[in-house]
This record gives sequence, structure tokens and C-alpha cells, in this order.
Amino acid sequence: MPEAAARVPLITIGGFLGAGKTTLVNQILGQAGGQRIVVFVNDFGAINIDYDLVQTRDADRISLKNGCVCCSLNDDFVESVVGFVKQTESPDAIVVEASGIADPRALDSSLAILEAAGMVRSDAKLYVLDAANFQDLAFDDAETIIDHAAVNDIVLMNKSDLVQPEARGKIHDLLAEAAPYSQVVETVNCDIAIDMVFGAAPVSSKITKSSSSELQTPQHAKTYQSWSCEFDGLLDREKFEVFAMSLPGKCLRAKGILRFSDAPDEPQLFNLVGYRATVEPKAQTEASTLIRFVVIGLAETFDAAALEASFAQVVTEKTC
Repeated sequence: MPEAAARVPLITIGGFLGAGKTTLVNQILGQAGGQRIVVFVNDFGAINIDYDLVQTRDADRISLKNGCVCCSLNDDFVESVVGFVKQTESPDAIVVEASGIADPRALDSSLAILEAAGMVRSDAKLYVLDAANFQDLAFDDAETIIDHAAVNDIVLMNKSDLVQPEARGKIHDLLAEAAPYSQVVETVNCDIAIDMVFGAAPVSSKITKSSSSELQTPQHAKTYQSWSCEFDGLLDREKFEVFAMSLPGKCLRAKGILRFSDAPDEPQLFNLVGYRATVEPKAQTEASTLIRFVVIGLAETFDAAALEASFAQVVTEKTC
């Protein structure tokens, strides 16, 4: 199986009809910064309208229409992803916009096949919830949306500017009970920093040296804050595991390239989104021995100083 770093990060975007999934795709593409992102657009109908709304070049925009990517189009989807990953220059990331009627859980089998084959790394599962129209949905539709949201890492409560605080609070309460392991982020026009979406893939280019920093885009700096560090050294594996288990609830995203004292020559790729965390071997594509780590959270609750102090307890050796 290819090493972890050789696998292409893949994110899925779900959400009921009209929630803002295509808007989210375009927000991601607008912040790609030169990265090549292949987008799969799924529409249950014979005409794929969303396909024409995705703002990327035709060669990297794949239409899956007249069926669900999670069921009848499963084989086509898997074969297409394999084709892109095996290209001489594989994409930097893959985004899958599922049909508005798709059950996110049904896509898991395809992702498991692709991950087992060493083709992709399931980086994050996002769900867009239309806060403005949620309160007017029939009971069955509202229950379905909550069920679908609960199996995702991050739930975007979109169009939150169109909803009164009391109504937003009720949605938060519903999600807290039904989706306790999903991170909920209120958004307008699905405006979310790309650092929140992708895991370890962009970390080497976006991480800043030491201490705390805000995300680059001004409007995102008001909502999110990050703490990051970069140094040559080693970490205690058991202490890091304890530290990592303390992160959910304190942040929305954490990612990094790590080296542990019990295996200093085996770099590891760490990725946490919501309450789901992974540590896996990283292919050594460079001679650098630097540890790189970044944590991202909501500005109003983010405590960079506390994170820095906690992480310092994990370090066993630091030479720069």
C-alpha cells in the first residue's frame, strides 16, 4: 500500500437540496492557492445543474448524474477516482459534492475501498444544513437531515444570518443531542477557511513558525484562530496521545507531521477533524526532520496559550 502522504486527501460534502453545497465547493476552490482540486458533482436528475456552477476547469470537474454517487453510481465513482490518482501528476485533493438526497453513510463503502487500496485518505466529512429553511421542514425531512448531519465531522449551519438567535439555538440544541461528535460552525454563504476543510495535505505550505497566529483571510480571522509550531525535535508518544484526546471540544481541526522519540526516523501524519483523529506513517519525501503542528478553532473560545503550554509537555527534545 502507498505511504500515507502519497494518498490524495478526499473530502465529502453532503446536504439537503439547496443548502449551499455548491457554494461551499466554490469557497474551497477560491482558496486553493494553486493546488489542483478535482471536484465530483453528483445530481440525482438527468441534467446536472450544479456541474455548470462549479468554478474549476472542465478537466477537473466530473459530473455524476441520473443517480446517486452513494448507490447506483458507486462503481463509476470509484473507477474515476482511481483514474485521477494514477495520473502522472495526481491532484492535490478531491472534493465530492453528493446529491441533495444522498445518505452520507452510503458513501462510506466506496471510501473504504479507495482507502484500502491506498488511493485516498478520507480527510473530512462536511454537511451543509440550511438553517433558514430548517424550521419550516416537515418532521420527517428534519429528522433525516439531523440523522445525516450526525455522521459527519463538521456541520455548517449555513444561512445563519437569516435566522433569529432563538431559532439558531434550537438547532444547536438538536445537533448537540443527536450529533455530539460533530463540530457545528455557523456560516454565511458557506464561508469557511480552507484550513478547516483539509487536513495534513496543505500543512507544509500554510504552517507558520512558532506561537499563535490568525488565519490569513481577514474575514476568517474574526471567526477562527490558530496556533502552530515548527521545530526540530521529538515527541513522547504516550503524552501526545493524551494531548490529542484532549483536543476535541477545544478546537475544530488539528494536523501535523510528527516524530516520536521511540521511532525518530519514522515521521507520522496526524489529522484530527471534529472528534475523529488518525496517526499514520508519512512517506519521507524530504530530508527535513522538522515537527510541524497546527490547531484551528473558533476565535471566541480558542486558548492558544493553553495549547502551547500543553504541547510543550509532550516535547522530549527540541533543537531549534
